[in-house]
Amino acid sequence: MSLLRTLRRTPSSRLEAIGWSAALLAIVIGFAWFSVKSYHFVHGDIAGLGGSQLKPVQLIGSEQTVFDWSKMACEPRDIPDEPARAYRDAAGQVHLFASHYISRAMVGPSLDSVKQDCQVVLRSTLSARPQDFADREWIASPYTLDGKTVFALIHDEYHGWQHTVADCIGRPFKDCLYNAVTLVRSDDSGLNFQHAAPPPGNLVAEIPYRYRPGGGTYGVFNPSNIVLKDGYFYALAVVQRYRAQKSGTCVMRTRDLAVPGSWRAWDGDGYNVSFVDPYKPITASADHLCEPVSSDAIGTMSSSLTYNTFFKKYLLVGAGSAYDPAKRRNIYGFFYSLSGDLTHWSQRKLVHEAEVPFSYHCGDSDPVQYPSVLDPASASRNFETTGRTPYLYFTRNHYSGCRQTLDRDLVRVRIKFSK
Repeated sequence: MSLLRTLRRTPSSRLEAIGWSAALLAIVIGFAWFSVKSYHFVHGDIAGLGGSQLKPVQLIGSEQTVFDWSKMACEPRDIPDEPARAYRDAAGQVHLFASHYISRAMVGPSLDSVKQDCQVVLRSTLSARPQDFADREWIASPYTLDGKTVFALIHDEYHGWQHTVADCIGRPFKDCLYNAVTLVRSDDSGLNFQHAAPPPGNLVAEIPYRYRPGGGTYGVFNPSNIVLKDGYFYALAVVQRYRAQKSGTCVMRTRDLAVPGSWRAWDGDGYNVSFVDPYKPITASADHLCEPVSSDAIGTMSSSLTYNTFFKKYLLVGAGSAYDPAKRRNIYGFFYSLSGDLTHWSQRKLVHEAEVPFSYHCGDSDPVQYPSVLDPASASRNFETTGRTPYLYFTRNHYSGCRQTLDRDLVRVRIKFSK
């Protein structure tokens, strides 16, 4: 089966057959609409496609469905809503996360045999206070050294339009979306996660500006998975342009995953930017702004970060768009880029052209999003290495009547790199 497949319409009888009410479905479809629109806002960057020296990527074999929402979902909101991440616990079990803000994992003896576990491992706090940085919380970046204690970066979204205290009721979501990265931990191999410190003490990364009703969409977004390099733990994250903060992908690192405030970001010369809580006194905001890296080459890519043993470089994979001068049009889909130091990235190369949520028009193929690369052969407990033929994981959204539903599948297809 090809990466793009024909639009599938989902009959309402499917939901009736598994006993989910129409009223609840209407609520969660509203969330689905928001997820597409926010994806467009965050990932709709344009960079040049011409000039890349990287080789094309080959798709090998057919797609494999890892999670089929219509058969495996534990409840309507149990959807793949993050790039797939995985680690092996102390007993050798693999935990794969690609979850919603009610977090569950897929668990099994190998990456090839994980199955959905309906146990909720983290529930979002849903705090109405932006200064808590604990509203909707997605497990984005789990990492463990021993398979028992697991730390995870959280993609936190404050939904101002859903809280009366936020003075945004009735406004467009993009006017009231405030984001941050926080930290949770588990001491039982990932069966249960809790805040690493009472909020906002678990704040990892934020720009030095408070939430402002109608201020737009800003903050720190979409942390990548974590990789270990020269004694530091590194991750990428996205920032949108807001006041003095530039738009792009930032690199941050820490020596101690257990300490939320220990992360430092790249400032153009070194890792000298400390993140601060904007609700506490700040002497100089400019000292707490990260410098995006290789914006012309990677835009705001941050979905998947691994060390690739075939290229002997760091591999970044993400969704987005790029202008193709040969075709004289924008190309949408998944791209990859390489780096030797995490701060200088090659001009991105198309992995595969595909419909994405922000390029979709009625009648198009079902769009895809949230790409990540995982290699079952990785010797890393956290699957932070990939080889020449890893799997590309991504989420496919199924539309009905030209509208997105909650019917999403997590699929994968093997790819092959060339030099």
